[in-house]
Amino acid sequence: MTTSIKVSLKVSNGKYLTIAEGTGIIQATGDTLEDAEKFQITHYQHNTIVIIASNGKYVSNVQNGASPLAAVSESVTETEKFVMRDWGDDNKIVLFASSQKYIQLVQSSNTLQALADNLSDLNTFAIVPLEEKVEPAKITNDSISITSLEESFKLNIVENPTVYTVCFSGTGCTRDEGEVTRPESDKNIYCTKTGYIPVRIHKEISGSLTVTSPSVTIRGVGENDWAVPRNNSEPLQFNSPLNVDSYLLSYVKNYSGGDQFSTATQLNGWSAAALALHAANLAADSGKQQYNFIGHSRGAVECIMAAWFIYLYGADNVKNIPINIFAIDPVPGTGEWYGILTQLPPNVVNYVGVYAWDMCKQPKDLPFTALVPRPNGMMTGKSNSFTPYNPWFPWNKWKSIADNAQLTDPLMPGNDPQPKGYELYACRGRHSTVAGNSTSDGNYVATNVSDTVAPVPELIYKMARAYLTQWGTVFPVESEVTERVLSLRQKINTDHREFDIMGGGETRTSVFTNRLYVRRVSSINSINPLDNYYMDDVVGDPPYKMNYPVTSEREKAGWVKWKFL
Repeated sequence: MTTSIKVSLKVSNGKYLTIAEGTGIIQATGDTLEDAEKFQITHYQHNTIVIIASNGKYVSNVQNGASPLAAVSESVTETEKFVMRDWGDDNKIVLFASSQKYIQLVQSSNTLQALADNLSDLNTFAIVPLEEKVEPAKITNDSISITSLEESFKLNIVENPTVYTVCFSGTGCTRDEGEVTRPESDKNIYCTKTGYIPVRIHKEISGSLTVTSPSVTIRGVGENDWAVPRNNSEPLQFNSPLNVDSYLLSYVKNYSGGDQFSTATQLNGWSAAALALHAANLAADSGKQQYNFIGHSRGAVECIMAAWFIYLYGADNVKNIPINIFAIDPVPGTGEWYGILTQLPPNVVNYVGVYAWDMCKQPKDLPFTALVPRPNGMMTGKSNSFTPYNPWFPWNKWKSIADNAQLTDPLMPGNDPQPKGYELYACRGRHSTVAGNSTSDGNYVATNVSDTVAPVPELIYKMARAYLTQWGTVFPVESEVTERVLSLRQKINTDHREFDIMGGGETRTSVFTNRLYVRRVSSINSINPLDNYYMDDVVGDPPYKMNYPVTSEREKAGWVKWKFL
């Protein structure tokens, strides 16, 4: 679905943007709204827009920011694409160019260039819509309050509710990941007792990989459902029983059925919304009175998105159903991080996040910035009501619906009381290790399986079963891991040589700047991939008996206290 809207744009000097006659250069010199001050903003694809000036040409980031923006292009290439984000006040936006710079006003020439790494008043543009907006998102209440959820959840727990458990696979992982070998993945890389944890959990709950109740698996981004067939996937459930925004339906429609294997999709992650919406509909259709979600990588991010979709598009008897999330190293990937990723919705009553410590070999690990969502009002003893944000632009409102609902950042210093139902764990190993991979380097060669790495997946598997059981999921089979938690933790912190090598060595302080061997994490709703924190800052000091390599530069621990495994 392509949507356009005609606007004028006013910049911080109080002038309208206009197009210079002859050159097409965009200038901030207009005093009145004439034809030269009118632009057409068109939603191009996913999170990008293009801008057409009154001369009929596309606005281009000329020479990738070396020259001023100008309406000179007859076609759309990367330099004509911009990421647009609503910015705080009504009808204010910022623009992010493909050169990874913000568009800003150059005051000396009153032109625009892609120059800025950080935001200021020079980067913001006030929108003046010139025609009626179309089709708001389908949010039925201006303010949705679930203040009674805490009490209803306590009662439900006592009554042992029926629970539906959804297990989300990570990027490039099938619904039988770790159980069946395929060309892209040898099942023998996984710890034999845990397998690939989200899939093994489902198998132990339901007794079969293919059944969809009392639990279900969701395929990973850029993959098909099963190892066989390799060229087809099952249709996804999008528009029932949830009453879904038509723009979201249009966004996700191409990710249902057919051959979904795509390395490009594995990189950009665009199908995550489709998989989250499918999971949300399956949960809502289950008739159960509690949902437990477990996921790894982008699958863990989809847990949060699915909870939002249930809350936003569910009937009154569905949107308030309590949701518990066990997130294993949630990683959205590069690009835009929406508000529905960085903030837990009001219907999430428990969030447990496990984060891999040894993801820090540059530049390979840069795309693996981990998501730490903000606790909701119920968790922090504050108001748990929610007012949907209704941006001025008509397309893909679902992405920004929570942008104005961002609560206290858990990674910033502060003195607030510790949140309830919100736990953050740091664990040795890499992104794949915490999900079941037991190779010595966290990669995918089965001959590198190591007995000294296995305690990490065994511990996380044991934790996942324990939390899910506490939340009401029933496991008909006993845990494959019988070793006690304390013993597993002792092994991880005693024989840590392979974990040290995974992340860049026993010491992580470098002679180079920017802490090359420290992982990045973020809780920031942003289009800028540089909006993140150093993990060894925000977690605080590890216990002195535990061997977690840190840097001497660490400071400013976040107010939420982390636990070290």
